[in-house]
Amino acid sequence: MQLQLHTIDLSIIVVYFLGVLWLGWKLSRRELKSEDSYFVAGRQLGWVAIGASLFASNISSEHLIGLAADGFRTGLAVGNYEWGATVALILLATVFVPFYIGAKVRTMPEFLEKRFGVSARIYLSTITIVANVLVRISPALFAGTMVLESLLGFDRWTAMLLMSVATVFYTALGGLAAVVYTDVVQAVILLIGTSILSYNALDAVGGWAALRAGLDASMFDMVRPADDPEMPWVGLVLGVPVLGVWYWCTDQTIVQRVLGAKDVHNARMGAMLAAGLKILPVFLFVLPGLCGRLLYPDLDNPNLVFPTLLGDLLPTGLLGLVAAGLIAALMSSIDSTLNSTATLVSIDFVQRFRPNTSAASLIKIGRWTTVVVMIFGVAWVMVVERAESLFQYLQQVNAAISPPIAAAFIVGVFWPRANSRGAMFALVGGLLTGLVLMVLEPFPFLITAAITFGSSIMLLVAGSLSAPAPLAEQVEGLTWSRVERALSQQPPHYQRLIFRLSTASACVTMACLWTHFA
Repeated sequence: MQLQLHTIDLSIIVVYFLGVLWLGWKLSRRELKSEDSYFVAGRQLGWVAIGASLFASNISSEHLIGLAADGFRTGLAVGNYEWGATVALILLATVFVPFYIGAKVRTMPEFLEKRFGVSARIYLSTITIVANVLVRISPALFAGTMVLESLLGFDRWTAMLLMSVATVFYTALGGLAAVVYTDVVQAVILLIGTSILSYNALDAVGGWAALRAGLDASMFDMVRPADDPEMPWVGLVLGVPVLGVWYWCTDQTIVQRVLGAKDVHNARMGAMLAAGLKILPVFLFVLPGLCGRLLYPDLDNPNLVFPTLLGDLLPTGLLGLVAAGLIAALMSSIDSTLNSTATLVSIDFVQRFRPNTSAASLIKIGRWTTVVVMIFGVAWVMVVERAESLFQYLQQVNAAISPPIAAAFIVGVFWPRANSRGAMFALVGGLLTGLVLMVLEPFPFLITAAITFGSSIMLLVAGSLSAPAPLAEQVEGLTWSRVERALSQQPPHYQRLIFRLSTASACVTMACLWTHFA
Protein backbone atom coordinates (compact mmCIF):
# COMPACT_ATOMS: atom_id res chain seq x y z
CA MET A 1 0.00 0.00 0.00
CA GLN A 2 1.26 3.49 -0.86
CA LEU A 3 -0.02 6.66 0.79
CA GLN A 4 -1.29 9.41 -1.46
CA LEU A 5 0.68 12.38 -0.22
CA HIS A 6 -0.35 15.92 -1.05
CA THR A 7 2.28 18.51 -1.93
CA ILE A 8 1.82 19.95 1.57
CA ASP A 9 2.62 16.57 3.13
CA LEU A 10 5.73 16.16 0.99
CA SER A 11 6.80 19.69 1.91
CA ILE A 12 6.50 18.87 5.61
CA ILE A 13 8.67 15.78 5.15
CA VAL A 14 11.31 17.75 3.25
CA VAL A 15 11.31 20.56 5.84
CA TYR A 16 11.68 18.02 8.64
CA PHE A 17 14.51 16.25 6.85
CA LEU A 18 16.40 19.49 6.19
CA GLY A 19 15.73 20.69 9.74
CA VAL A 20 17.32 17.60 11.28
CA LEU A 21 20.36 17.94 9.02
CA TRP A 22 20.68 21.63 9.94
CA LEU A 23 20.41 20.89 13.68
CA GLY A 24 23.02 18.13 13.41
CA TRP A 25 25.35 20.41 11.44
CA LYS A 26 24.85 23.25 13.95
CA LEU A 27 25.71 21.02 16.87
CA SER A 28 28.75 19.67 15.04
CA ARG A 29 30.15 23.21 14.84
CA ARG A 30 30.63 23.50 18.59
CA GLU A 31 34.15 23.17 19.96
CA LEU A 32 35.09 19.66 21.04
CA LYS A 33 37.64 20.16 23.80
CA SER A 34 38.04 16.50 24.76
CA GLU A 35 36.88 13.03 23.86
CA ASP A 36 34.23 13.40 26.60
CA SER A 37 32.73 16.28 24.60
CA TYR A 38 32.20 13.92 21.68
CA PHE A 39 31.41 10.58 23.30
CA VAL A 40 29.39 11.65 26.39
CA ALA A 41 28.37 15.20 25.38
CA GLY A 42 30.78 16.72 27.88
CA ARG A 43 28.60 15.28 30.68
CA GLN A 44 26.29 18.28 30.30
CA LEU A 45 22.98 16.65 29.33
CA GLY A 46 19.83 17.64 31.22
CA TRP A 47 17.07 15.27 32.23
CA VAL A 48 14.56 16.32 29.55
CA ALA A 49 17.04 15.68 26.73
CA ILE A 50 18.08 12.35 28.28
CA GLY A 51 14.52 11.13 28.73
CA ALA A 52 13.34 12.13 25.26
CA SER A 53 16.43 10.61 23.65
CA LEU A 54 16.02 7.33 25.56
CA PHE A 55 12.46 7.09 24.27
CA ALA A 56 13.27 8.04 20.67
CA SER A 57 16.28 5.75 20.47
CA ASN A 58 14.10 2.76 21.27
CA ILE A 59 11.35 3.48 18.73
CA SER A 60 11.98 2.47 15.14
CA SER A 61 9.63 2.62 12.16
CA GLU A 62 9.12 -1.16 12.19
CA HIS A 63 8.31 -0.78 15.90
CA LEU A 64 5.31 1.36 14.99
CA ILE A 65 4.12 -0.97 12.26
CA GLY A 66 4.72 -4.11 14.36
CA LEU A 67 2.97 -2.93 17.53
CA ALA A 68 -0.12 -1.84 15.60
CA ALA A 69 -0.12 -5.16 13.71
CA ASP A 70 0.13 -7.20 16.93
CA GLY A 71 -2.62 -5.06 18.47
CA PHE A 72 -4.78 -5.94 15.46
CA ARG A 73 -3.96 -9.65 15.78
CA THR A 74 -3.88 -10.35 19.51
CA GLY A 75 -4.80 -7.22 21.47
CA LEU A 76 -3.08 -5.09 24.08
CA ALA A 77 -0.80 -7.81 25.51
CA VAL A 78 2.11 -6.95 23.20
CA GLY A 79 2.27 -3.69 25.16
CA ASN A 80 3.84 -5.62 28.05
CA TYR A 81 7.20 -5.05 26.37
CA GLU A 82 6.58 -1.30 26.66
CA TRP A 83 5.36 -1.41 30.25
CA GLY A 84 8.16 -3.81 31.10
CA ALA A 85 10.52 -1.11 29.84
CA THR A 86 8.98 1.30 32.35
CA VAL A 87 9.87 -1.06 35.19
CA ALA A 88 13.39 -1.58 33.80
CA LEU A 89 13.94 2.19 33.56
CA ILE A 90 12.87 2.60 37.18
CA LEU A 91 15.47 -0.04 38.03
CA LEU A 92 18.07 1.85 35.97
CA ALA A 93 17.35 5.06 37.86
CA THR A 94 17.22 3.59 41.36
CA VAL A 95 19.90 0.87 41.24
CA PHE A 96 22.40 1.38 38.42
CA VAL A 97 22.69 5.14 37.91
CA PRO A 98 24.69 5.80 41.13
CA PHE A 99 27.32 3.26 40.09
CA TYR A 100 27.59 4.48 36.51
CA ILE A 101 27.80 8.17 37.45
CA GLY A 102 30.04 7.54 40.46
CA ALA A 103 32.49 5.46 38.42
CA LYS A 104 32.59 8.20 35.72
CA VAL A 105 32.65 5.61 32.95
CA ARG A 106 31.94 6.30 29.28
CA THR A 107 31.00 2.75 28.28
CA MET A 108 29.28 -0.21 29.90
CA PRO A 109 32.28 -2.50 29.23
CA GLU A 110 34.45 0.06 31.07
CA PHE A 111 32.22 -0.35 34.13
CA LEU A 112 32.40 -4.13 33.82
CA GLU A 113 36.22 -3.92 33.78
CA LYS A 114 36.20 -1.95 37.03
CA ARG A 115 34.10 -4.68 38.61
CA PHE A 116 35.42 -7.85 36.92
CA GLY A 117 38.60 -7.10 35.00
CA VAL A 118 39.74 -6.51 31.44
CA SER A 119 38.53 -9.85 30.01
CA ALA A 120 34.92 -8.99 30.84
CA ARG A 121 35.36 -5.59 29.18
CA ILE A 122 36.78 -7.03 25.96
CA TYR A 123 34.02 -9.67 25.81
CA LEU A 124 31.20 -7.16 26.25
CA SER A 125 32.71 -4.63 23.84
CA THR A 126 33.22 -7.24 21.14
CA ILE A 127 29.80 -8.84 21.37
CA THR A 128 28.06 -5.43 21.51
CA ILE A 129 29.86 -4.14 18.42
CA VAL A 130 29.06 -7.29 16.44
CA ALA A 131 25.44 -7.29 17.61
CA ASN A 132 25.05 -3.59 16.76
CA VAL A 133 25.85 -4.29 13.12
CA LEU A 134 24.16 -7.68 12.68
CA VAL A 135 21.12 -7.32 14.94
CA ARG A 136 20.43 -3.59 15.04
CA ILE A 137 21.67 -1.42 12.20
CA SER A 138 21.04 -3.83 9.33
CA PRO A 139 17.57 -5.01 10.45
CA ALA A 140 16.54 -1.41 11.21
CA LEU A 141 17.70 -0.26 7.77
CA PHE A 142 15.98 -3.17 6.06
CA ALA A 143 12.65 -2.87 7.86
CA GLY A 144 12.66 0.92 7.92
CA THR A 145 13.31 1.35 4.24
CA MET A 146 10.66 -1.28 3.50
CA VAL A 147 8.24 0.95 5.36
CA LEU A 148 9.30 3.98 3.36
CA GLU A 149 9.07 1.98 0.15
CA SER A 150 5.57 0.69 0.85
CA LEU A 151 4.14 3.87 2.36
CA LEU A 152 5.83 6.64 0.41
CA GLY A 153 6.79 4.89 -2.82
CA PHE A 154 10.56 5.34 -2.39
CA ASP A 155 12.88 2.88 -4.09
CA ARG A 156 14.29 0.76 -1.25
CA TRP A 157 17.98 1.25 -1.97
CA THR A 158 17.51 4.95 -2.72
CA ALA A 159 15.73 5.37 0.61
CA MET A 160 18.47 3.40 2.38
CA LEU A 161 21.17 5.57 0.84
CA LEU A 162 19.43 8.81 1.79
CA MET A 163 18.77 7.69 5.37
CA SER A 164 22.29 6.31 5.79
CA VAL A 165 24.06 9.42 4.50
CA ALA A 166 21.87 11.80 6.50
CA THR A 167 22.19 9.85 9.76
CA VAL A 168 25.95 9.35 9.40
CA PHE A 169 26.33 13.07 8.64
CA TYR A 170 25.12 14.44 11.96
CA THR A 171 26.12 11.42 14.08
CA ALA A 172 29.74 11.39 12.92
CA LEU A 173 30.20 15.15 13.09
CA GLY A 174 28.35 15.98 16.31
CA GLY A 175 28.77 12.90 18.49
CA LEU A 176 26.39 12.12 21.35
CA ALA A 177 25.13 15.71 21.71
CA ALA A 178 23.97 15.79 18.08
CA VAL A 179 22.29 12.40 18.51
CA VAL A 180 20.50 13.38 21.72
CA TYR A 181 19.20 16.77 20.62
CA THR A 182 18.00 15.53 17.23
CA ASP A 183 16.31 12.69 19.13
CA VAL A 184 14.42 15.26 21.23
CA VAL A 185 12.94 16.80 18.07
CA GLN A 186 12.14 13.36 16.67
CA ALA A 187 10.45 12.26 19.90
CA VAL A 188 8.18 15.31 19.90
CA ILE A 189 7.14 14.77 16.27
CA LEU A 190 6.54 11.07 16.90
CA LEU A 191 4.38 11.66 19.98
CA ILE A 192 2.29 14.41 18.37
CA GLY A 193 1.66 12.44 15.19
CA THR A 194 0.73 9.15 16.85
CA SER A 195 -1.43 10.91 19.48
CA ILE A 196 -3.54 12.44 16.71
CA LEU A 197 -3.81 9.11 14.90
CA SER A 198 -4.82 7.23 18.06
CA TYR A 199 -7.46 9.84 18.92
CA ASN A 200 -8.92 9.76 15.41
CA ALA A 201 -8.96 5.95 15.34
CA LEU A 202 -10.78 5.74 18.68
CA ASP A 203 -13.23 8.41 17.53
CA ALA A 204 -13.87 6.51 14.29
CA VAL A 205 -15.01 3.37 16.15
CA GLY A 206 -17.29 5.38 18.45
CA GLY A 207 -15.11 5.72 21.54
CA TRP A 208 -13.66 3.44 24.20
CA ALA A 209 -16.98 1.90 25.23
CA ALA A 210 -17.80 0.98 21.63
CA LEU A 211 -14.33 -0.52 21.16
CA ARG A 212 -14.72 -2.69 24.29
CA ALA A 213 -18.17 -3.78 23.17
CA GLY A 214 -17.05 -4.64 19.65
CA LEU A 215 -14.08 -6.87 20.52
CA ASP A 216 -13.57 -9.98 22.60
CA ALA A 217 -12.73 -9.12 26.20
CA SER A 218 -9.47 -11.08 26.00
CA MET A 219 -8.14 -8.52 23.50
CA PHE A 220 -7.80 -6.10 26.42
CA ASP A 221 -6.06 -8.50 28.82
CA MET A 222 -2.41 -7.68 29.49
CA VAL A 223 -1.88 -10.86 31.56
CA ARG A 224 -2.54 -13.99 29.50
CA PRO A 225 -2.80 -17.73 30.41
CA ALA A 226 0.33 -19.87 30.57
CA ASP A 227 -0.51 -21.57 27.28
CA ASP A 228 -0.96 -18.32 25.36
CA PRO A 229 1.30 -18.53 22.26
CA GLU A 230 2.08 -14.80 22.19
CA MET A 231 2.51 -13.60 25.78
CA PRO A 232 2.16 -16.36 28.43
CA TRP A 233 2.21 -15.01 31.96
CA VAL A 234 5.27 -17.16 32.70
CA GLY A 235 7.19 -15.38 29.94
CA LEU A 236 5.87 -12.03 31.16
CA VAL A 237 7.13 -12.67 34.69
CA LEU A 238 10.42 -14.43 33.89
CA GLY A 239 11.48 -13.45 30.36
CA VAL A 240 10.42 -9.84 29.82
CA PRO A 241 12.33 -8.54 32.90
CA VAL A 242 15.56 -10.26 31.76
CA LEU A 243 15.44 -8.68 28.30
CA GLY A 244 14.39 -5.37 29.86
CA VAL A 245 17.27 -5.21 32.33
CA TRP A 246 19.79 -6.02 29.62
CA TYR A 247 18.43 -3.49 27.14
CA TRP A 248 17.57 -0.56 29.41
CA CYS A 249 20.13 -0.96 32.20
CA THR A 250 23.28 -2.41 30.62
CA ASP A 251 23.24 -1.78 26.86
CA GLN A 252 25.64 0.87 25.58
CA THR A 253 23.25 2.20 22.94
CA ILE A 254 20.68 3.12 25.58
CA VAL A 255 22.75 3.89 28.68
CA GLN A 256 25.23 6.18 26.91
CA ARG A 257 22.90 9.19 27.14
CA VAL A 258 22.62 8.58 30.90
CA LEU A 259 26.43 8.61 31.13
CA GLY A 260 26.35 12.09 29.56
CA ALA A 261 24.22 13.54 32.37
CA LYS A 262 25.28 16.64 34.31
CA ASP A 263 24.91 14.78 37.59
CA VAL A 264 23.16 11.85 39.22
CA HIS A 265 19.89 13.77 39.62
CA ASN A 266 19.62 14.58 35.91
CA ALA A 267 20.57 10.99 35.03
CA ARG A 268 17.90 9.60 37.33
CA MET A 269 15.16 12.03 36.30
CA GLY A 270 15.98 11.45 32.62
CA ALA A 271 15.43 7.73 33.14
CA MET A 272 12.19 8.45 35.00
CA LEU A 273 10.94 10.70 32.18
CA ALA A 274 11.61 7.87 29.72
CA ALA A 275 9.81 5.48 32.09
CA GLY A 276 6.74 7.71 31.93
CA LEU A 277 6.93 8.01 28.14
CA LYS A 278 7.12 4.22 27.74
CA ILE A 279 3.62 3.93 29.23
CA LEU A 280 2.24 5.73 26.17
CA PRO A 281 2.98 3.30 23.28
CA VAL A 282 0.23 0.94 24.46
CA PHE A 283 -2.26 3.73 23.80
CA LEU A 284 -0.51 5.43 20.86
CA PHE A 285 0.89 2.46 18.90
CA VAL A 286 -1.04 -0.67 20.00
CA LEU A 287 -4.51 0.81 20.54
CA PRO A 288 -4.89 1.98 16.90
CA GLY A 289 -4.36 -1.66 15.89
CA LEU A 290 -7.36 -2.71 18.00
CA CYS A 291 -9.43 0.05 16.41
CA GLY A 292 -8.33 -1.23 13.01
CA ARG A 293 -9.79 -4.64 13.84
CA LEU A 294 -13.24 -3.03 14.01
CA LEU A 295 -12.69 -0.65 11.10
CA TYR A 296 -11.12 -3.22 8.74
CA PRO A 297 -12.38 -6.68 9.78
CA ASP A 298 -11.50 -8.15 6.36
CA LEU A 299 -7.90 -6.89 6.31
CA ASP A 300 -5.72 -9.91 5.46
CA ASN A 301 -2.30 -8.49 6.35
CA PRO A 302 -2.06 -7.03 9.89
CA ASN A 303 1.10 -5.14 8.89
CA LEU A 304 -1.10 -2.91 6.70
CA VAL A 305 -3.32 -1.69 9.55
CA PHE A 306 -1.05 1.24 10.50
CA PRO A 307 -0.60 2.62 6.96
CA THR A 308 -4.31 2.05 6.23
CA LEU A 309 -5.26 4.08 9.30
CA LEU A 310 -2.85 6.82 8.24
CA GLY A 311 -4.35 7.10 4.78
CA ASP A 312 -7.97 7.01 5.97
CA LEU A 313 -7.95 9.04 9.17
CA LEU A 314 -5.38 11.81 8.79
CA PRO A 315 -6.02 14.95 6.77
CA THR A 316 -3.48 16.67 4.57
CA GLY A 317 -0.66 18.14 6.64
CA LEU A 318 -1.10 15.77 9.56
CA LEU A 319 -0.39 12.88 7.23
CA GLY A 320 2.92 14.50 6.33
CA LEU A 321 3.68 15.00 10.02
CA VAL A 322 3.16 11.32 10.84
CA ALA A 323 5.15 10.27 7.77
CA ALA A 324 7.94 12.52 9.09
CA GLY A 325 7.54 10.70 12.41
CA LEU A 326 8.19 7.40 10.65
CA ILE A 327 11.40 8.80 9.21
CA ALA A 328 12.26 10.19 12.66
CA ALA A 329 11.79 6.76 14.22
CA LEU A 330 14.12 5.17 11.68
CA MET A 331 16.86 7.78 12.08
CA SER A 332 16.72 7.99 15.89
CA SER A 333 17.19 4.24 16.36
CA ILE A 334 20.11 4.05 13.93
CA ASP A 335 21.96 7.18 15.08
CA SER A 336 22.11 5.87 18.66
CA THR A 337 23.55 2.54 17.57
CA LEU A 338 26.14 4.21 15.35
CA ASN A 339 27.25 6.53 18.13
CA SER A 340 27.51 3.77 20.72
CA THR A 341 29.56 1.59 18.37
CA ALA A 342 31.97 4.44 17.65
CA THR A 343 32.35 5.01 21.41
CA LEU A 344 33.10 1.35 22.09
CA VAL A 345 35.75 1.15 19.38
CA SER A 346 37.44 4.40 20.41
CA ILE A 347 37.30 4.03 24.20
CA ASP A 348 37.29 0.30 24.85
CA PHE A 349 39.85 -0.70 22.25
CA VAL A 350 41.91 2.24 20.99
CA GLN A 351 42.24 4.20 24.24
CA ARG A 352 42.33 1.05 26.39
CA PHE A 353 45.35 -0.36 24.57
CA ARG A 354 46.89 2.95 23.43
CA PRO A 355 46.24 5.26 26.40
CA ASN A 356 48.40 8.06 25.00
CA THR A 357 46.14 8.56 21.96
CA SER A 358 45.17 12.23 21.76
CA ALA A 359 41.57 13.43 22.12
CA ALA A 360 41.59 14.68 18.53
CA SER A 361 42.68 11.27 17.28
CA LEU A 362 40.02 9.48 19.31
CA ILE A 363 37.32 11.76 17.91
CA LYS A 364 38.59 11.18 14.37
CA ILE A 365 38.58 7.41 14.95
CA GLY A 366 35.03 7.66 16.29
CA ARG A 367 33.88 9.54 13.20
CA TRP A 368 35.44 7.11 10.77
CA THR A 369 34.06 4.18 12.78
CA THR A 370 30.58 5.62 12.28
CA VAL A 371 31.11 5.66 8.50
CA VAL A 372 32.62 2.17 8.32
CA VAL A 373 29.96 0.61 10.56
CA MET A 374 27.19 2.08 8.43
CA ILE A 375 28.81 0.65 5.28
CA PHE A 376 28.92 -2.80 6.90
CA GLY A 377 25.34 -2.36 8.08
CA VAL A 378 24.13 -1.57 4.57
CA ALA A 379 26.03 -4.53 3.15
CA TRP A 380 24.59 -6.94 5.75
CA VAL A 381 21.06 -5.92 4.73
CA MET A 382 21.42 -8.33 1.80
CA VAL A 383 21.77 -11.15 4.35
CA VAL A 384 18.99 -9.93 6.64
CA GLU A 385 16.46 -9.69 3.81
CA ARG A 386 16.78 -13.46 3.28
CA ALA A 387 15.54 -14.21 6.80
CA GLU A 388 12.11 -15.83 6.91
CA SER A 389 10.99 -13.78 9.91
CA LEU A 390 12.78 -10.60 10.92
CA PHE A 391 10.98 -10.45 14.27
CA GLN A 392 11.95 -14.01 15.17
CA TYR A 393 15.53 -13.37 14.03
CA LEU A 394 15.86 -10.39 16.35
CA GLN A 395 14.12 -11.90 19.38
CA GLN A 396 15.94 -15.23 19.24
CA VAL A 397 19.36 -13.58 18.98
CA ASN A 398 18.57 -11.18 21.82
CA ALA A 399 17.31 -14.05 23.99
CA ALA A 400 20.65 -15.82 23.44
CA ILE A 401 23.13 -13.00 24.02
CA SER A 402 21.45 -10.74 26.58
CA PRO A 403 20.75 -12.92 29.69
CA PRO A 404 24.44 -13.55 30.57
CA ILE A 405 25.16 -9.82 30.36
CA ALA A 406 22.17 -8.96 32.56
CA ALA A 407 23.28 -11.62 35.07
CA ALA A 408 26.83 -10.23 35.27
CA PHE A 409 25.63 -6.70 35.99
CA ILE A 410 22.90 -7.63 38.49
CA VAL A 411 24.95 -10.13 40.49
CA GLY A 412 28.03 -7.92 40.27
CA VAL A 413 26.17 -5.01 41.85
CA PHE A 414 24.37 -6.97 44.57
CA TRP A 415 26.96 -9.63 45.53
CA PRO A 416 30.42 -8.36 46.55
CA ARG A 417 31.77 -11.94 46.52
CA ALA A 418 31.37 -12.17 42.72
CA ASN A 419 34.74 -12.12 40.96
CA SER A 420 36.27 -12.09 37.48
CA ARG A 421 36.31 -15.88 37.09
CA GLY A 422 32.62 -16.11 37.91
CA ALA A 423 31.83 -13.30 35.49
CA MET A 424 33.62 -14.99 32.61
CA PHE A 425 31.98 -18.34 33.44
CA ALA A 426 28.61 -16.59 33.19
CA LEU A 427 29.36 -14.53 30.08
CA VAL A 428 30.90 -17.32 28.01
CA GLY A 429 28.96 -20.26 29.42
CA GLY A 430 25.68 -18.38 29.37
CA LEU A 431 26.24 -17.34 25.75
CA LEU A 432 26.89 -20.95 24.73
CA THR A 433 23.74 -22.05 26.58
CA GLY A 434 21.71 -19.37 24.85
CA LEU A 435 23.05 -20.26 21.40
CA VAL A 436 22.26 -23.95 21.89
CA LEU A 437 18.70 -23.12 22.97
CA MET A 438 18.36 -20.74 20.03
CA VAL A 439 19.30 -23.49 17.58
CA LEU A 440 17.20 -26.23 19.20
CA GLU A 441 14.21 -23.96 19.94
CA PRO A 442 12.67 -26.18 22.67
CA PHE A 443 10.75 -23.23 24.19
CA PRO A 444 9.39 -19.80 23.21
CA PHE A 445 12.14 -17.16 23.26
CA LEU A 446 10.88 -15.54 26.49
CA ILE A 447 11.21 -18.86 28.34
CA THR A 448 14.61 -19.42 26.68
CA ALA A 449 15.78 -16.03 27.98
CA ALA A 450 14.71 -16.95 31.52
CA ILE A 451 16.48 -20.35 31.38
CA THR A 452 19.68 -18.80 30.03
CA PHE A 453 19.55 -16.10 32.72
CA GLY A 454 19.16 -18.68 35.50
CA SER A 455 21.99 -20.79 34.07
CA SER A 456 24.24 -17.73 33.86
CA ILE A 457 23.64 -16.86 37.51
CA MET A 458 24.49 -20.42 38.59
CA LEU A 459 27.67 -20.34 36.51
CA LEU A 460 28.62 -16.96 37.99
CA VAL A 461 28.11 -18.15 41.55
CA ALA A 462 29.97 -21.44 40.96
CA GLY A 463 32.88 -19.72 39.23
CA SER A 464 33.15 -17.06 41.91
CA LEU A 465 33.20 -19.58 44.75
CA SER A 466 35.97 -21.53 43.03
CA ALA A 467 38.35 -18.54 43.23
CA PRO A 468 39.36 -16.08 45.98
CA ALA A 469 37.01 -13.24 46.78
CA PRO A 470 37.94 -9.81 45.38
CA LEU A 471 39.68 -7.42 47.74
CA ALA A 472 37.55 -4.80 49.47
CA GLU A 473 39.19 -1.97 47.53
CA GLN A 474 38.37 -3.72 44.24
CA VAL A 475 34.63 -3.45 44.87
CA GLU A 476 34.71 -0.05 46.58
CA GLY A 477 31.84 2.03 45.22
CA LEU A 478 30.82 -0.76 42.81
CA THR A 479 28.43 -2.86 44.95
CA TRP A 480 25.11 -2.13 46.58
CA SER A 481 26.45 -2.29 50.13
CA ARG A 482 28.73 0.63 49.27
CA VAL A 483 26.32 2.58 47.08
CA GLU A 484 26.70 5.80 49.05
CA ARG A 485 30.44 5.73 48.34
CA ALA A 486 29.82 5.37 44.63
CA LEU A 487 29.05 9.08 44.47
CA SER A 488 31.58 11.74 45.26
CA GLN A 489 28.73 14.13 46.09
CA GLN A 490 25.18 13.22 47.05
CA PRO A 491 22.30 15.19 45.48
CA PRO A 492 20.63 17.80 47.69
CA HIS A 493 17.77 16.61 49.88
CA TYR A 494 15.06 18.24 47.72
CA GLN A 495 16.34 16.47 44.60
CA ARG A 496 16.31 13.13 46.37
CA LEU A 497 12.74 13.84 47.51
CA ILE A 498 11.64 14.70 43.94
CA PHE A 499 13.19 11.49 42.66
CA ARG A 500 11.55 9.35 45.34
CA LEU A 501 8.13 10.90 44.65
CA SER A 502 8.60 10.30 40.92
CA THR A 503 9.57 6.69 41.51
CA ALA A 504 6.64 6.07 43.85
CA SER A 505 4.22 7.67 41.37
CA ALA A 506 5.53 5.53 38.51
CA CYS A 507 5.26 2.33 40.56
CA VAL A 508 1.70 3.13 41.66
CA THR A 509 0.72 3.99 38.07
CA MET A 510 2.08 0.71 36.73
CA ALA A 511 0.38 -1.29 39.49
CA CYS A 512 -2.96 0.39 38.69
CA LEU A 513 -2.58 -0.15 34.94
CA TRP A 514 -1.68 -3.83 35.22
CA THR A 515 -4.49 -4.37 37.75
CA HIS A 516 -7.02 -2.65 35.49
CA PHE A 517 -5.98 -4.56 32.36
CA ALA A 518 -5.19 -7.91 34.02
